[in-house]
Amino acid sequence: MNLSLGEFRALVAKAFRGAGYSWGLTEDASFAAMRLAQYGVDAGAVVVRLLEVTEELPTADLMPDPDWHCAADVMCPICVGASIADAGGCTELVLDRVVEPVLIAPFLVEVIEADAEGYVIEWDGGRCDVTHDGLAVTGSPTWASGPIRVTRQAATLSELAHATRVELDEATKAAIETFAHRTYAPATEASRLAGAGAGLSDND
Repeated sequence: MNLSLGEFRALVAKAFRGAGYSWGLTEDASFAAMRLAQYGVDAGAVVVRLLEVTEELPTADLMPDPDWHCAADVMCPICVGASIADAGGCTELVLDRVVEPVLIAPFLVEVIEADAEGYVIEWDGGRCDVTHDGLAVTGSPTWASGPIRVTRQAATLSELAHATRVELDEATKAAIETFAHRTYAPATEASRLAGAGAGLSDND
């Protein structure tokens, strides 16, 4: 399945709403996923892995407190990223068990001023360098174990991807659509009669 960035963002937004995220966090999440895709990350797979972990958890339990802990056993990168953005950035954070930490990166891109140094996000198995111009992932985009470190420091983007479309394999597409379909209200007799078509009458 080949989608424009806008189409991908709309589909991801439905998936996050279907997984129980608020409208505000849904907007944040769909934006972050779109930006990851724009910079060459397999954002569809990242979204699926995140939602499979967080779908049964109340959003309130995923939001970090002032000490950057949360009530759940894992932290959501959308909640973390939104909190960092609301604070206008950070100097250094060490966080436990952030699922798919690469999703923090698009929020950092937005808070870096054009002439400021960047951020580096590091986790077991991978790292993401972030500047005002974009982001680049080295190693695996998926957290394996151990703490996540977000540090304000000079970042290096040796090569910056600029994708305009998103390719989803069938398994990823199906998984995202499964979450998205939860936003659709089930049809009732009343809704069918009120919708398009002749209903119970036939004037032909």
